[in-house]
Amino acid sequence: MGSKQIEGRRLRAQPRLYNMPRVAMQANVAVTPARWWHMPGLTRLIRETRRRRTAGAALVWAPRWSPSLGLLRSVWGATVPGVVGPRSFVAEQDGRLVGLGQMRPRREPHQWDVVYLVVERLPGTYASDGAVAPSHRQPDRRATRLLGELCDAGVALGAERLFARIAEDDGRFDMFRQVGFTPVVREYTYFRQPAAPDPAPVSLPASAAIAGLRPQRRADAFGLLQLYQACTPKVVQMAEGKGSRSWELPPESLRKRLTKQARTRSWVVERDSKKVAWLQLCEQRRGPHSLRIMADERAVDLHRPLVEFALETLGARLASGVLMRVREHQSRLTAALEDVGFEPVDAHVLMVKQLAAPVLERRFTSVLEKVM
Repeated sequence: MGSKQIEGRRLRAQPRLYNMPRVAMQANVAVTPARWWHMPGLTRLIRETRRRRTAGAALVWAPRWSPSLGLLRSVWGATVPGVVGPRSFVAEQDGRLVGLGQMRPRREPHQWDVVYLVVERLPGTYASDGAVAPSHRQPDRRATRLLGELCDAGVALGAERLFARIAEDDGRFDMFRQVGFTPVVREYTYFRQPAAPDPAPVSLPASAAIAGLRPQRRADAFGLLQLYQACTPKVVQMAEGKGSRSWELPPESLRKRLTKQARTRSWVVERDSKKVAWLQLCEQRRGPHSLRIMADERAVDLHRPLVEFALETLGARLASGVLMRVREHQSRLTAALEDVGFEPVDAHVLMVKQLAAPVLERRFTSVLEKVM
């Protein structure tokens, strides 16, 4: 074979980059843990994402999560032995930072949450109205690599489950399905405007209208677990893997002891030595307050009084508004929220990936050989 024929075959074997699709051009992406020298480039990426937050620039952005603060904690805290904090990973392409992924541990042991996931937008990603163009709603290879690295890091940290709350549009759902995530339950976020009309007055104060209402105690954790099992579908229970520890009172820090009033307060409704409802109110110094309610669907007289009690407890602090997340199987609670002025503002799907946890293999063969 002549040298000209060999050279021609070599030229034909080389890929033509200008004819390659967008996914193939993203193949040369490297994902590494975030380090201090990445921070200037990541600051620019976070700033750009914050400008387009309403347009869905971030694939995942958990409420009240600060990616800048999480980056500082992961960079300086990951090297400290015994400190379990958030983890950050960056995606680099041709020596340039193009993505950031962050996850943090949950309250339950061996469970983590994906709280922030963003990749740099490509030319033509957004239309003239600020929305994502239809041609860019397919899964991004860079985001897939970044999400896969978060899963691998979870395995290395001993995690058994990795959760994420995502919107179903813009190809995010398909991307998470490709990595191995499965949908668990759909959640709706309700918001009560500060100027929303007050609910219709009742004959008694909300606290007096709820029989068995009292502040939560440390010994209520197991009873609340039984309540959770009674009013939550089995599929959701298996995916979340909650135990009694999930319903324990949060530890009281020094900051909470020095303040006059704790920022997070919880109540339970107990009837006939059985927990039938649970309410948690998180008062924020800035931004809207958050509310959580879990009540037995068979207790039809509890849902609206619990919401009214929470609004009554906030009192003058209602000027900041109230946020509450409701799951699709909580139909009575959804109706109670709409009756007192709450409106749906967002919808997400909770997804989970079961991680392969490393198992220590017990070796008895070598021991028996030594004995023999």
